[in-house]
Amino acid sequence: MPLTCEVCGDPIETAPSHVEIDGADLRVCQNCVKLGKPLSGPESRPRPVRIRFTVNNRFSESDLEIDPEFNLIVRQAREKLGLTQEALGRAINVKPSVISHIETKKMKPDLILARILMHYLKVNLLVSGSDLESTPA
Repeated sequence: MPLTCEVCGDPIETAPSHVEIDGADLRVCQNCVKLGKPLSGPESRPRPVRIRFTVNNRFSESDLEIDPEFNLIVRQAREKLGLTQEALGRAINVKPSVISHIETKKMKPDLILARILMHYLKVNLLVSGSDLESTPA
């Protein structure tokens, strides 16, 4: 299967060129090279980050919920690492406004985002549902 240009979709007959367009590293045909800034070689394409998640054996995934204090935990961990909201957002590939909304409790992270934040910030944002029920409000 021949490579296709990631901009126009045409088949690439010769070696693909790597260009940066709006911060994205794209493989393009010779006609689309002029649309971006040339990058060097295939090594310029970043490798995807793979994160392996494990769940504590005491609880099943459905028993876990986001800690009600998630906003404070995230903000304190981010500040402890000396990161701005923008830097944390870039590091985990979300907009800085998402980090801001989480820290001001305007948004509750889903389980996937919570696990990414846990991994990057080295904190725990998940608690068992039974622990939440037993805590006084």
